[in-house]
Amino acid sequence: MDIKQLEFFVIACERGSLSRAAACMYTSQPNVSKTITALERELGRPLLKRTGKGVVPTVYGEMVLEYARMVLKATATISSLAVPEGKNSIRISTYPSNMIARLLVDFYKKFGDTYTIEHHEGSVEEIADQVHQGISEIGIVYVAQRQVQTFQHILSHKNLIFVPLKSKKICLYVGKYHPLYHEESVDFSDLPKLRFVRGVRDFFSMEHHLESVSMGIIDTKNLHHSVYTNSDHLYTDLLLYTDVCSLGLDFMHEPYEQYDIKSLPINGCEPFLQIGYIRDPERVLSEQSVWIIENFEKML
Repeated sequence: MDIKQLEFFVIACERGSLSRAAACMYTSQPNVSKTITALERELGRPLLKRTGKGVVPTVYGEMVLEYARMVLKATATISSLAVPEGKNSIRISTYPSNMIARLLVDFYKKFGDTYTIEHHEGSVEEIADQVHQGISEIGIVYVAQRQVQTFQHILSHKNLIFVPLKSKKICLYVGKYHPLYHEESVDFSDLPKLRFVRGVRDFFSMEHHLESVSMGIIDTKNLHHSVYTNSDHLYTDLLLYTDVCSLGLDFMHEPYEQYDIKSLPINGCEPFLQIGYIRDPERVLSEQSVWIIENFEKML
């Protein structure tokens, strides 16, 4: 038995559905089901009753639910006691991002003689866990606007909050070998005709939220994904040297304009992603983290 099993079980009970629990935890429904089934197998009795409308705890599950909440609360309290190992360090967890990499390079140039840098890349779930466990002081994430309230609720179980910084649209990234390279913008109707590279690093990837863009005009089933990869190098080289394109957030930090990659606005696309950071509201942010947040916001 581990904390993750209890957390999945509690969220499934609170949301009344394995699919909604999966959305809250930014994972897949089969993973939620597999995790809870493993807990049921270990305890030797069913915890959930599956119905046509979702799931409800069994009588035994109600009892386990009460204790599971106590365990999670106690775990959050213990984690809140964590303190940095030293004042002369910056500890941060983020999504894989060239922009974050450049930000940390700038931090090193300015403070490298004084501070050490501890940086972790991961999924939204991993980032939240690392902040919760005191491994990182802050975690930078992207959250679909329609999920911010739910995301805040999930973080509250870990005594964490999400602080939004900026709303962003999506755009199309193309290189000089792409036929749309010299265009100024694209229409939604253009997208099914193109070839895409898609990252597979995280369930919480751009494509998983496209149904919320412009009232569902984009349907991921109609997009032609030629390459799936978790390699940032392959991702970049495909954009630079082939006719493959990608969807991404509509901003490009100045130092990366050296690459011959162009961002094309998608006509009629409203902002739908919130960029922000996760933190423990009970802890005073260090000067290093404040510097990171302020300069990241300037980049945006």
